[in-house]
Amino acid sequence: MKLSIKLLISKRSYLWCSVGLLTLGLFYSSSVLAEELKALEDCESCHTVQASEFQASVHYINRSGVQAGCNNCHAFQKHKDGKKTSKVVKKDRLDMAMNEWKRMGKNDSKECKTCHSPMAMDLAKQEPRSVARHEESFDAGESSCISCHKGISHHLPAGWKAKAEKIGLHKK
Repeated sequence: MKLSIKLLISKRSYLWCSVGLLTLGLFYSSSVLAEELKALEDCESCHTVQASEFQASVHYINRSGVQAGCNNCHAFQKHKDGKKTSKVVKKDRLDMAMNEWKRMGKNDSKECKTCHSPMAMDLAKQEPRSVARHEESFDAGESSCISCHKGISHHLPAGWKAKAEKIGLHKK
């Protein structure tokens, strides 16, 4: 009799612990999701053009349903949340793009690699042109995604190619 009571108490304890952990997990995941959505809304309040471009990009809406947020690529940057940033926001788009591409080139596109792994690429599922370019880059030891992949989440600014080639940020 004592054994069955202990077993019953043990099962109840496991059940309540499981319910508690599940509740805690749901609460935590919902707060993380809410924070990510809040981040997009916060960014959009100043960066309206960039936000609308991003929301039309493959990183926001795609056939697989995997979605990135502004903070997935821009979390590594220092941004004074809630501070007036009109000088930065009004900065020329071409200059902003060049600064971003330089920064990402220096850090080996770590923002891209938080989701994309060159080692996990299935070249058999890529277009032949993409396979050739990826193999060429890997053979040359170039692993910074931004070297080739510009304009994926935001529109390319006018005059970008000539300026990027001039300062060594784009191959001809």
